[in-house]
Amino acid sequence: MASSSNINPYDNYESSRIEQDVIDPDDLDVEDDDPLEATSATTPLNPTHLTSAIPGEDRRAPNNTLDESVWDTLSRDVFAVWEKMKAVLWPKFTFKKWPDANDVLESGGGFGNGGGRGAGIIGDWDLWGPLVFCLALSTLLSFSASDSQTTQVFAGVFSMVWIGEAVVTAQIKLLGGNISFFQSVSIIGYTLFPVVICALLSALHIPAIARVPVYSILYLWSLAAGVSILGGSGVVRNRVGLAVFPLGIFYGGLVCLCLVS
Repeated sequence: MASSSNINPYDNYESSRIEQDVIDPDDLDVEDDDPLEATSATTPLNPTHLTSAIPGEDRRAPNNTLDESVWDTLSRDVFAVWEKMKAVLWPKFTFKKWPDANDVLESGGGFGNGGGRGAGIIGDWDLWGPLVFCLALSTLLSFSASDSQTTQVFAGVFSMVWIGEAVVTAQIKLLGGNISFFQSVSIIGYTLFPVVICALLSALHIPAIARVPVYSILYLWSLAAGVSILGGSGVVRNRVGLAVFPLGIFYGGLVCLCLVS
């Protein structure tokens, strides 16, 4: 019993398996024993890896816009709005030609004339145009209402526009559209420009008989602009009519609202 009690149980361990703690000397330089030297010291941080760009929301802005002037920011936003307005003023595609999604993206997304920008314009969505045109439409129609109904008309038209855009966008997505929700809302919002002209004519109290033919042209204008862009949203060809149908009802309802105002 005495001999067994004197046996050290740790004598059977191999000394090579025991890690030895090494204490660095006090005068050792930190850089001499840096485990990250191979990556941090020899490979400096590349400034180009730091970017504030968000996929789908570049809006032709440089990576760092904190130091730019307010005028440069406003100029870039106004230019982006104008690029989208050109597609509404002169629709690139017509009812006779239904482009697929690739044709639209290669030609500039139906927004503008392309010019090598490719899918940057359709992906460069913004809500400036939809917000401005929705406010203009609501304000002009509220001018035609009585004083007691001005607030109700403004709130009703404003809500109807955004709800209608959301419903049409949901219809396009359900039919297989490959554009995002905000891209579709941006497109539909910009195509409200002819409808805003209808509201302006109503605010000027032009006789309804004279407004009917003008409203018909403006309605077809908005519909052509919307169809020319949304025709390349990826919807299956035999379902394009189903996607355009709620869009036509949306424009028609707003035009009729301008007519009765």
